[in-house]
This record gives sequence, structure tokens and C-alpha cells, in this order.
Amino acid sequence: MTTRRIYSAFILLAAFTFFGCASAYKSAENKIKQGNYEGAIAQYNKILAEAKDEVLKAKSNYMIGEAYRLSNRMELAEPHYRKAYVSKKVEDENLLYHYAFALKNTGNYESAQKGFTKYVQEGTDYNQTRRAREEIEALKEVEKLAQPNKYITIENCDALNTESAEFSPVLFEDKLVFTSNRNSQVVYEATGKGFHDLFYYDLKKNENCSGVATPFNEAINIDGFHEASPTFTRNGRVMIFARSNSGKNKDLVRDVKLYYSTFDGEQWSEAKILYPVSSENSDSWDACPALTADGKRLYFASNRAGGYGGLDLYRSDIQANGQWSRPRNMGKVVNSRGNDMFPFVTKAGELYFASDGHPGLGSLDLFRATRRDGEIKIMNMGAPINSTSDDFALTLLTPKSGYFSSNRTTDGAKGDDDIFYFEDNSPEVKTVNYYLAGTSFVEEDINRTLLPNVDMKLYDERGTLMATTKSDSIGRFKFDVKLDIGYDYTVVANKATFITDNKIFSTIGKGVPEEELVDSVTNITFETDVILYQNIFADLEIEDGGGEDGNGRPTIVLEGILYDFDDWRIRPDAARELDKLVAYLKSRDKIRVELGSHTDARGRGAYNMKLSKRRAESAVEYIVTQGIDPTRIEAKGYGKTQLLIPNAISEEEHQQNRRTTVTIIGTVDDLENNNKEE
Repeated sequence: MTTRRIYSAFILLAAFTFFGCASAYKSAENKIKQGNYEGAIAQYNKILAEAKDEVLKAKSNYMIGEAYRLSNRMELAEPHYRKAYVSKKVEDENLLYHYAFALKNTGNYESAQKGFTKYVQEGTDYNQTRRAREEIEALKEVEKLAQPNKYITIENCDALNTESAEFSPVLFEDKLVFTSNRNSQVVYEATGKGFHDLFYYDLKKNENCSGVATPFNEAINIDGFHEASPTFTRNGRVMIFARSNSGKNKDLVRDVKLYYSTFDGEQWSEAKILYPVSSENSDSWDACPALTADGKRLYFASNRAGGYGGLDLYRSDIQANGQWSRPRNMGKVVNSRGNDMFPFVTKAGELYFASDGHPGLGSLDLFRATRRDGEIKIMNMGAPINSTSDDFALTLLTPKSGYFSSNRTTDGAKGDDDIFYFEDNSPEVKTVNYYLAGTSFVEEDINRTLLPNVDMKLYDERGTLMATTKSDSIGRFKFDVKLDIGYDYTVVANKATFITDNKIFSTIGKGVPEEELVDSVTNITFETDVILYQNIFADLEIEDGGGEDGNGRPTIVLEGILYDFDDWRIRPDAARELDKLVAYLKSRDKIRVELGSHTDARGRGAYNMKLSKRRAESAVEYIVTQGIDPTRIEAKGYGKTQLLIPNAISEEEHQQNRRTTVTIIGTVDDLENNNKEE
């Protein structure tokens, strides 16, 4: 073969190689767009092994770094970013921006600061330039944050962790529920690892990191789907968790939504999407749910439109009708221009979360947010809890101990994300004692006056009597026992000829952070009012003005339950009257009643019947929202079938016909017995 022919063959081979690599590069780009990061990395590595073109190699290194970054593996992204940046053959300012973050996340703070400074000088993206300036300022605090707290000890939960990922621990009864991809038989293309499921292990006393992991529930863990980061109501009846798609869609990474399941005492129900917090029609990524101790507020992370950064923290509140409210952003003090996620709320109302946007040591750091006098303060938890790696998903076992997740390679790590146990053994230098006091009143019509000499009892959540006292001559009382933060207490007020008042007082979210205490011992007294009503049912449940219905059942007319013309909505004056009935039902927890609504004689009979039924139902709905079991109260519309004054002429006589009646129809025990017989 002549030299010329050899040369021609070489040129032809080079052309095939170039176009082949170019085609492979385009294929890898498509995998990135689809979220198939592991497939893209394999494709780019093949290009690096075969390509001769330095530009193509530099771009491939850059894109490998991107694939690792987008799949949350910044420590693996850094060397590829470095090769691409040093080559000076990638004309993309985003390379410098992401390379600076990779340097920070691997603990190379000095080089990271130089990178961010250079980007501020040369970058053209306004938002990224602003974020780079914030990072320059944040890096000034690194030295202080990196100094480990000598009183905090960390232990890898060795018996729990594996080479797979274990993260998001949460306490549920006597178990620690967590997320892991240890048992997955299917590979998730975005990461090249398995799908996540929920697991649990039993906590043993004084052995916080021991136990045998068990799959949580087959109705929740679905093959080929991700389930992660659960949160539970205090009674253990409702679980909210994150679930993503199967990875078979063209978009592999965004379809993450919040779901809920209920427990009937034996089985968990099929999970349903938590509407309107999450929606199947939304493009947003919703995950990391966390309920408050009372179950009335849900925090979660989302990248929905209108946020301050990548992922923001949002909250939703349970409404009177049992539905969740539309989510609200937690605001720019809590949320940063980075990612803010994995919230956890203590019984004292402190919010812990992970963020890579607030000043920290590396990627995700753990922070605590406290609110005092309307001002929110954010505090980095510092080393050794935080590291240059991802540190996230904290949950407390006690105010001074708990669990968190980290992908650090130190402290006995076993691989990928691990769960760690920590204890804060700082000496107790400040303490706070909480007490409960208040005032007893009687309410008549719309007037409230002091009521002296009321017997007061205080019960804990288990119904155990904690203390008794009596209000003094001006209605003041105080219990002499200390309260704990994060619990509901019941105050029972009783006085002869008055309806007993049961008042729930919650200390959830009312604790004072230790760092805000001034004295070595601080006494704080909470205040609550109790309101009693004259017992309108007296003796045999009937008082003057009462009587019996056609079946001989005790009945009384409630004065003041008035409605606007042709309307059924509860007015404020009617609500005050219904509150008396609520108080009575709470003091007689076995009584069942019928709430009847009557109209005057004017109008068509069918229409009046419908209107009166709706008015009665509206009143019952109000009573149920005040904590009365709906099985204890029935709504009945009588229209104009039971007129007190059949031939009413004056408006005063018509008003007497437009009345609301309360009828004793039996007891809860009667209802239960009837159900058994059926």
C-alpha cells in the first residue's frame, strides 16, 4: 500500500471517527434532556475514550460534570468540570459558575472564592451573578462554621446503613421509618441505582442505632416507583409522603408529587395525591413533607413558579372542612436563591431544614429557623453535624438528640447516603419552667363577666389528672404544675348550675429557644380563658321555656339562632348561641341531639322545608367544626309544619315561628347498640 493510500485511509478513518463521535455526542445530549444521566455519562465516557478532537473531549468532560451535578453527585462532577475549565475550549460561562460550586462542595473554599469572584467580573446572567456575590460573602463564615462543637457526638447507624442509600429518618410510634433503595431489582436510569422504598426498624431502649430493617408496607411501596420522606400525624392514622414516576416517561426526574394514605388499625389505604397541595396536572416537583406536631400545618419543598430559588419551602394549613389550603411560600428569609428542602418541625415550633443557599460548609447544610416577636432567625447548625457533603433530613428524638442524613465519607460512612445519630451533651446552663393560668368568665347574651369560685382541673393528653385548683373572687386561677412543650392539655371548669367547659390548651410551638433566655432560670406563665354558660337544660335537660316534642322527647328552643332573609349561613350572633350548645355537648359526652329548624307560615311549603333543612345542616356543620362528633347531632328541617302560632299576623309572631329547637334523641350507647343489632 502506498504512502498516499495509507494517508487517505487514515483521513477516512478520522472522518468516520469524528462523525461517529459527533453522533454519539448528540445522543448523549438527548439523554441529558430526558434525565437519563447515568446513560449520558456512559455515552460521554465512550466519546472521551475514542475522540481525538480536544474541543469534543472538553465538552464531554463538561457534560459529564453536568450529569453528575443534576443527579446530585457534585464530588464526582468536580474533576470533570476542572478538566473542561483548564482546557479553555468550552465557551460557556455556566462552566465557571458550576465549577465554583463544585470546589466549594469539596471543601476547596479558597479556589471556590476565586471562581465566584471571577464569575462576578465576567458573568452575564443577572441571577447567577447575584448568587455568586452571596456565595463570596457566605464563604467568609466558613472558618467559624467549620469549628466542631465539642459537646456534639455523632454515630453512624451501622446496623441500619448499607452501601445503598438510607436517608430521611422519621419517628413513627416506636419505629424509625426511613427511605432506601437497598432492595430494588430495577435500575432507575437517571442515577443508575435502584428505586427508593420506605423501610422501618424498631428502636430499642438505649440502642439508638440498632434494629432490623423491614419494608414498610407493600401497599405503599410500589415496584418501579420512588417512595420517600414520609411524615405522620400524631395518632398515626395518616401518612403523607413523596412518590415519583416510574422513569418510563420522557421526563424522568420532575414528576414528584405528595401522596397520602390512611391507616384503619390494620392496613394502609391505597395512596392518593394530596390535592390541592400537589396536582397531577402540575409540572412542579413537590417532596419532603413534614407535619407539625398538632397535624394542622404541612411544610414541604417545591420548585413551583413564584419561588426565590431552585427549591423553596412552602406551607399549607388544614381548614375547618378538613381540606388543605393552597400552599404559601415561606418567604425570602427562610428561602434562599439555592435549594431549601427537607423541613422538620419540633414540638416547640422550631423549623429545621436543609439548604445549599444559606451560608454553609458545602452542599446541603442543616439550619434551624426560629420566630420571636415576628422576626425569623436562621442559624447554621455547624460542624460536626454539617460537613462539606450533603447533610439533610434531620429529625429529633429528644430536644438534644436525633437523626440526620449525610453522604459524607467520614465518621464511619458505609456508602451513598447514610443515617447518623447525634447527641448534644452541652451543659444545661439555662432552664425554663412553663405554667398555666387564666380567668373564668360567664357569658350571657353578648356580655362576658367574671365568674368566681369555679372548680378547675388540668389533664394531660392521656387523660391523667395533673392538678386541681379553684378560681378566686375575681375569677383568676393558676395550676402549680409545670407544663412540657409540644403537648395538648385539657382544662375542665365546673360550677353548679353552669355547663362545664372543656378547654384544650396546646403548648405546641410555644417554647422559647434556649439562646434567647437571659437568666439561668426563667418562669413563663401561659394564659387561657374559660367561658361557662348557664345550663339552659338544667335538671331533666329542660328549663322554663322548654317542653316536649310530639314523641315526648325533651326539647328546648335556642334563642338568637337567626338567619338573614332567604339565607342559611350562620351569623356571628347565631354562632354565640350555638357555642352554648357546643359547651353543653362537651360536658355531656354521651348525649345525642337533633337540631331542628322551623320557618314561619309564609312561602311555599316545599321551599320552606328545603330552606329549613339547609339552615339546620348549616348549624350542624358549625357545631362539628367546634370538635363535636358528627354522629352525636342530626339536622332536621320542619319548614312550617310545626308552627307555634298558626295564625301569626305580626312580625314578632312570625319570628316566634322561625325558631331553632334542640331535642334530646338518645345517647351514643343507644346508637352503638342499634348498629350492633343491625
